[in-house]
Amino acid sequence: MKILTDSGFDNSKIVEFGNKYLTGNGYLGCRGTLDEFKKTECVGINVAGVYDGVAGKWRENINAFNPLYLALFCGESALDARGENVLSHEVSLDLYSGIFTRKTVFGVGEAEVTLISSRFLSSAHRTQICSRTCISANADLQLLLKVAVDPDVWELNGPHYKGVNCECGENFMRVSARTQEADIPVSVECRYSTPINAVSSDFSGEINLSLYAGETFTLDRVANVVVGGDSPVWQSYDEALGEHLAAWRAMWDKCGVETEGDERADFALAYSIYHLLILAPKGEYSIAARGLSGQTYKGAVFWDTEIFMLPFYLATLPECAKNLVEYRIKTLPEAVKKAEHYGYGGAFYAWESQNGADACTDFNVTDVFTHRPVRTYFKDKQVHISADVAYAVLLYYSRTGDDELMLGGGLETVLMCAEFGRTYSYYNHIKKRYEILDVIGPDEYHERVNNNAFTNYAFYKIATEGVACAERLKNKFPREYAAIIARLPENIVENLRGWAEKLYLPAPNKDGVIEQFDGYFSLEDISVDGVRARLVNPREYWGGSGGVATATRVIKQADVIMIFNLFPDLFPLGIQRANYEFYEKYTEHGSSLSRCSYALTACRTGKSAGAYADFLSSAEIDLNGGGKQWAGEVYIGGTHPAASGGAWLTAVTGFGGLSFEGSVPKVSPRLPENIKGMRFKAYDGKNYRDFSVTQGEKK
Repeated sequence: MKILTDSGFDNSKIVEFGNKYLTGNGYLGCRGTLDEFKKTECVGINVAGVYDGVAGKWRENINAFNPLYLALFCGESALDARGENVLSHEVSLDLYSGIFTRKTVFGVGEAEVTLISSRFLSSAHRTQICSRTCISANADLQLLLKVAVDPDVWELNGPHYKGVNCECGENFMRVSARTQEADIPVSVECRYSTPINAVSSDFSGEINLSLYAGETFTLDRVANVVVGGDSPVWQSYDEALGEHLAAWRAMWDKCGVETEGDERADFALAYSIYHLLILAPKGEYSIAARGLSGQTYKGAVFWDTEIFMLPFYLATLPECAKNLVEYRIKTLPEAVKKAEHYGYGGAFYAWESQNGADACTDFNVTDVFTHRPVRTYFKDKQVHISADVAYAVLLYYSRTGDDELMLGGGLETVLMCAEFGRTYSYYNHIKKRYEILDVIGPDEYHERVNNNAFTNYAFYKIATEGVACAERLKNKFPREYAAIIARLPENIVENLRGWAEKLYLPAPNKDGVIEQFDGYFSLEDISVDGVRARLVNPREYWGGSGGVATATRVIKQADVIMIFNLFPDLFPLGIQRANYEFYEKYTEHGSSLSRCSYALTACRTGKSAGAYADFLSSAEIDLNGGGKQWAGEVYIGGTHPAASGGAWLTAVTGFGGLSFEGSVPKVSPRLPENIKGMRFKAYDGKNYRDFSVTQGEKK
């Protein structure tokens, strides 16, 4: 068993614990808040893939009405974790079952009242939320329970509901409404194991409880969040629990990683895997940058999913990996429209995807001094997103050999992404080469640069591999291939082949270092601490046109290093090591994606101590409440599933040395000193294979 526990109540950690104790089932996410909390404590029942926009505000994913509200009273006294009558308080999360539990003991005069409440979001039925509350006392007491499907929803950019209606019967309560923008019906119904008395004034129900010393009163609640055409599933709590536990056992059997010799690393890795499991998609949607922890980043899907999370699902839950890839294939028409909007060919994917539409705005940061929005160019210039999408499709195909997916849109997606890179590029007649100008690479502190190394290499690889893939499918399925090519720009394969041959790829200098972008080496040579010392306000944005890092070598996150992680065979280890040593000292790690990126390269280049430290930084980011909470004046808090994916990548592919040649797995262990052994499974396209590595094995 692996159980996360915190004792005592700290009002200042309510938001942090909402993230830390998040539960989910791939469709719904429930923040780790307490029964008696409301929207002021950031209670959230987050719904994947359902968005709403209100005029003048950012469009974002919705939170559903909360069916878990419960408040306990003894006379006029509220038995509340925030009150002064708390004798003890503890919260826990079972990582192997996804069950969150709180236990609070209250003092009522000379008596003690114990409240134990457990809940889970069913992994067997995506609409289902279940809770069991047990109340006992060491003396006879009269208590009052107030329960509700709370219609007062926490929203960052709402209100998202219209026509809110509440119905209440003897054993149920239902709140229903429709979204503002798309008029989608949303209802949350909760059924109770004990009759309730409706209170119409505040949409709640009451249970008058005569509690006798030594006895335990149990209230079971089973709720369903029904969106659009979903159908609710009604079961008893015990029936639902049995199916839920079976689903979790099956997931952990495929996804678990056991390490020996380092309890801290073992627990942190299990916690990272837990967060990936509660996000495993159960429908035609992908995974948002902040998972299901709230509405930060508008609930949108970034490149994080393809680069940092997809490898986990591809090696453990291939049906989920397919969902993620198909999400991009199905949203290809939106990417084509975006490319056309900017005057290019091919497919320019959304930087912040809401079912394919780009939710990224022109003003993503607010200046902390003027309080005015700052123009940013993430939507316009982070063109590497299309290369990232194509990379994911090709990675999936290389591992699974899924010809049906490639013929059903995969090949078209890859070629159209490469075609966008080709049409976006510029032919330099003097140097006789194609260049990719005016972009933003992974390092967002430097905007609108030329020939960003990661961007150029990523487009080169997806173009060359896309052409090779096209040739294979042409030979294997000539009729189907001809139908696909007929829909695409004329001579697309030949054009991409010729373009890739002439695309500029920044080469290592005499020291083996690849310049991140044209002119990077001429920027001010200053340390990260030196730049940090220039901050006037700790919430300043470091990038943009006037950020403190803009004219310096200090970067937000791994950029050149990402080339080696995606395409490790492009450069020898000596070049990778030289770039690690050069860029690591300039990296602020202002993104949760950064530490694991350096850790992976550190594993390959024999820097195990640095890899281990960066692994812990990724794996413990939500355990310790780490990560940036603000970008200027914009709240960006929530969980960091890409860091969880990065922790798994570091452990299994870095320390464990798992790699694939096509669909054939092999291991070349590089365990750090602290970890003596590791066991895990990996899917090879047909079967799961068991791997065990130990300290001292030959690499």
